[in-house]
Amino acid sequence: MTEPLKSSPAALQEEQVDGLVAAAGADGAMAILDAFNRSTVELLNAIGENLREGLLDDASRTAHALKGSAANVGAAALAESGTEIEEACKNGDGAVASARLSDAQQRYLTFCEAFKAHLEKR
Repeated sequence: MTEPLKSSPAALQEEQVDGLVAAAGADGAMAILDAFNRSTVELLNAIGENLREGLLDDASRTAHALKGSAANVGAAALAESGTEIEEACKNGDGAVASARLSDAQQRYLTFCEAFKAHLEKR
């Protein structure tokens, strides 16, 4: 049985995105989002593959990378998913990790939409 999803932080930390825009400009922030998109898709796919193969240590390390990457761009809810996957893997609970991976995939999509919408309203 999987644990219920914890109450999650906002999909987007606007102040973090505003900091990216201030440092890199709107075009630079979009370039950062593009790079984040590429790496996040790879990380989510790797976590899924690791979980399917029962490689919980590898999935834990990859989830840790996801957590850090997400936090850097203001994707707080996705970073939390990375933490939850990492903890589940460390606890040997592949079922919970898989459920949290599904949450992470949805949170990633929500973040991307929120990031673009935030930039458009600036």
